[in-house]
Amino acid sequence: MLRGPDGALRLANWVAFYAYALFLVLAGGLAGLFAPEWGPLDFEVYARVVFRLDLPAEDMASVLNQYRFMKSTEFGFGLFALLFRREIYTSRKFNRFFLGILFLGAAIRALSLAVDGTPHPAYIFFIGLEATIGLVILAYSRRTLVEAERSHDVAKL
Repeated sequence: MLRGPDGALRLANWVAFYAYALFLVLAGGLAGLFAPEWGPLDFEVYARVVFRLDLPAEDMASVLNQYRFMKSTEFGFGLFALLFRREIYTSRKFNRFFLGILFLGAAIRALSLAVDGTPHPAYIFFIGLEATIGLVILAYSRRTLVEAERSHDVAKL
């Protein structure tokens, strides 16, 4: 199944794609959306520890509101990736859309590092991780897109 010159890249792609998409759906989306309901692991504790926030109630509610919105966006993008996995690897339009969002996220994190200053170390790690995941998927999908276009051209004959 994973033999030959493309085997290692195919495996790396599979791991990168599913780890990223499932993380967005599970940890980024579902867990993030419901984190404030988890007692000692609630967002307020997270915000005070990671972001060192000590906000009045209205400000904390505003931060939570924005946080939940961003988590719902992560969930939606992860769900998109899982539902349109085939199209991401066979349609240039879907591929560019998916990789564009993935790389934009890494680029915005890097821009924020330059403009806003040094964040928590985990967020610096995410810049490299997201860029690496994008590069692996880009490298593998170049091959799948060519194969899909070739198959489509043969089907026209």
